[in-house]
Formats: sequence, C-alpha cells, structure tokens
Amino acid sequence: MNRTTQPAKTTAEILTDQTVDDGSPATTPAPADNALTLVHLLSNRITRAFYSEIETRFGVSLPEWRVIMTLARYPELTAVEITARWSMDKMTISRAIRRLEDKGRVHRIRHPEDRRSFTVSLTGEGRAFYDTVLPVANARYRAITACLGAEEAAAFRATLERLINHAAGLP
Repeated sequence: MNRTTQPAKTTAEILTDQTVDDGSPATTPAPADNALTLVHLLSNRITRAFYSEIETRFGVSLPEWRVIMTLARYPELTAVEITARWSMDKMTISRAIRRLEDKGRVHRIRHPEDRRSFTVSLTGEGRAFYDTVLPVANARYRAITACLGAEEAAAFRATLERLINHAAGLP
C-alpha cells in the first residue's frame, strides 16, 4: 500500500516500528528502544489528560496547578523553591504565580531574609480551589495508573524516583 492508503498506526505500532516509510529496515533504533522516549510520551499523555479534564473544567493551567499543589503541601515557599521542586523553567513558574495572584488564589509577601524575593502562600480562596479540584485531579491520575497492580505501581514509582535522583546529579 502507498502512504495515503495505509491505515493509521497505533502508538504501540509507532513505538515498535523497526522500518522506515518504504518498508526497509531502520538504521537507527526505534523510540521504544529508549525508555526515556516512553517517559516523554507518558508525560505528554498525562498533560493531555490534565488539560482535557482539569484545565477546561476549572480554568487552571498545569503550571498554575503545580504551584497550587506545592503550596498546599509546603506553605510559604519562594518561586525559586517551587521551581526547584518541579524542575521547571523559572519564568513559567513566575507567570503562573502572577496569574494566580491576579485571580486571588495566592499572595506574595516580601521574604524577610532576602528583600529581593517573595514568599508565596495560598489565600483562603486558593485553598478552597485546591480542595475543589484535588479530588477530580486525583481521579484523573488514578485512571491513568489503573492498569498497574499495587506491586507494579510501587516498582514504577521507585524506578522513577531512582532515575530522577540520578539525573539530578548529572552535569
């Protein structure tokens, strides 16, 4: 079959395909040979699942939700500390904090020891928003991992933690 009449490939087929478009063997490994490609794919799928359920329903972006989740667990952090917890770009976190402040969900207070920075905390409205969204977000994330048994989930988490800690020590 030519390119226009071939049926669309599933994600699994794309990831394990060892041929190029003309059917000849691939000279480079398929993405499935690289576990980190699968991590990226999973991350993108989680982001898409978040967007389709949480962002559209509650009007909160993923970076904003990460800030809210972090402050619910660790009150009064600086933007730098929030950024470090998520390994995200500091401008992304700063913009999220600014939007949350505009919405009345967080407030910033000048840091007592470093006058150049601010500590960020949830407002009462921010905490109420967190309490509203959290059950929906948790249900969404549980749906993603529902295919794993308890032992598989624990092993998966341990492996991810080990990789994250190892990668943190790399130059």
